[in-house]
Amino acid sequence: MSRKDPISFLMKKRHPFLFIFCYLKFGAFVLFLFSTAAAAGSEASLNENRSLESGTQQYLKQIEFHIERKHKINKPQFSDSIRNSLINFSMLGPMASISSWTLEKLGDSKTARTWLFFVMPLVRWMSEPFLYPVETRGTPEKTQQEFQKLFNFIAGLQKKGFSVSLDNVGDTSLSLEDAIAYKKYYLSLITQFARAEETNELCMSLKLSALTTDLDAAVGNDREALAKQEEIKTAIIEMLQAASKVQDRRVFIRIDMEEYLYKELTLKLFREIVEQNRILAVDDNGRLRLGVVIQAYLTDAAQDVRNLGLWAASQGFRVPIRVVKGAYLKHEREIAEEKGIKCPVWNHKPSTDANYEAICGFMLQNLDVIEPAFATHNIRSQAHVMALADLYHIDKSAFEFQMLYGMGDTIKGVIVAMGYPMREYIPSGSLPRGLKYAGRRFCELASSDNALARTMRGDFSVIDDTPGFQGAEDRKDGRKVMALMSENISGAVSNPIQQ
Repeated sequence: MSRKDPISFLMKKRHPFLFIFCYLKFGAFVLFLFSTAAAAGSEASLNENRSLESGTQQYLKQIEFHIERKHKINKPQFSDSIRNSLINFSMLGPMASISSWTLEKLGDSKTARTWLFFVMPLVRWMSEPFLYPVETRGTPEKTQQEFQKLFNFIAGLQKKGFSVSLDNVGDTSLSLEDAIAYKKYYLSLITQFARAEETNELCMSLKLSALTTDLDAAVGNDREALAKQEEIKTAIIEMLQAASKVQDRRVFIRIDMEEYLYKELTLKLFREIVEQNRILAVDDNGRLRLGVVIQAYLTDAAQDVRNLGLWAASQGFRVPIRVVKGAYLKHEREIAEEKGIKCPVWNHKPSTDANYEAICGFMLQNLDVIEPAFATHNIRSQAHVMALADLYHIDKSAFEFQMLYGMGDTIKGVIVAMGYPMREYIPSGSLPRGLKYAGRRFCELASSDNALARTMRGDFSVIDDTPGFQGAEDRKDGRKVMALMSENISGAVSNPIQQ
C-alpha cells in the first residue's frame, strides 16, 4: 500500500492515536466551513431584512407625506362634511345599535321600506360613498340601463387610473329565491358586459354563502354535502361558460373567503372546478378566469398559500390569490371559545400584520405560479410590498393593490400617483341588500380606534411600528410561518402538498 495514502498508512503502521487526531482535525475543519457558511448566510439574511425595513420606512414616509399634503390642498366638499357628520352621529354611543338595527330592518323587510319610505332617500345618500346600487328586478330595458350606468361609472374610474372588482353586495342567502337572484345578477352582468364597449375587463367577486342556501350543508363528505357541493360548482361553471363566450376581453371571477368553517370547502371547490373544467377556467392567454382569497389573520394561511402555489405549478398555470387581513375575527374567537378549541386566528394584531408581510414576500418570490393581489388599507403593509418589489427587482405592473370603494380614497390616489396598479372593490347590486354592509362601513369610519380612520385623520402612530409575532404561542407558530415562507417553490412541483 502506498504511503501516499495517509489514512491507510497510519492504520497500517498502527498509529491509532495519530489517526484519531487527524480525523478530529478534519472534522473540525469541515465544521468550521459549515459554520462559516451559515454565519455568512445569516449575515446576508440580516442585511436583507435591514434593507427591506429601510425601504419600507422610506415608502411609508413618502405615502404619509403625500396624504398630509393632499389633506391640506383638497378640502372636503360641504355635502361630504355633512354626510360624514351624520354618519358619525349615527354611530355615536347608543345611536350605533339603533342605527345598525334600523339599517338591518330596512334591508330585510320590504314592509319596513314601505312604511319608512321618507327615510330611504337619506339612507341612499348616506350609503352612496360605499356601494353602487344596481337594481335588476325591473324590466329588461330598465336592467340594461342600470348596467349601462354601471359600466360608464367603471370607465370613469379607469380613466383616473383605477381598476374595478364588482361584488353583488349582501350577506347569506336565506331563501332559494335569494340564491337564484344572486347568481342571475352575475350572469346578467357578464351578458351585458359582452354587449358594452366602455370597459375592457370585468372582474367580479362572489360569496359561496350567497350563491346557495345553507352553506353548512356543503361541509363534509356525506351524500348531502357532496350534492350541495355539486350545486355550487354547477352555478360557478355556468358563470365560466358565460365568461368564455366574451371575445377579446377579460372576465374574471374571484371566490371570496368567508368563515373558517368554510375555508377547506372553498379551496377544495376552487381546485375541483379548475381541474374538471380546464377549458372554461383558462382563457386564451393562459390565465385563470377563477381566483381565491387567503386571510392572513389565520395561522394556517401561509400553508394554504404554499399549497396553492405548488398546486398551480403542478397544473402549469398561475393561481390568482388575493391576500387580505380577515373580516370575521370576533366570530372566530366566539366560536372557538364556545367549542373549547384553539382559535384559528392569531392572538395579537401585530402577528396578523407580520403574517401578512411574510405571505406578501412569498407571493412576490413565486410570480411564476402566483398572480398576487394585495388587499389592505394599512399603508405600512402597502409600503412593505413596495419595498419587497424593489428588493426582488419586480416591476410595478406585476402585482396590484386593492382597497374598498369609498374607504381611504386619499391613499388610493397617492398609490396610483406613485405608479402602482390599484383596484377598487365595489359592492354593487340592490340597495336593500347593501344596507347591512353600509352600516359596517359607518361603524368603521366613526370608530376612534380604527386604523384607517386614524390614518385618514393624519394619525400615523398606529401603523409606524414594525410588526412581529407577539406572545409565546404566536411566536411559536410564527417561526413555522417564516420557515414556510422562506422557501422558493419554483421548480418544486414534486414536493408533496401538505394538508
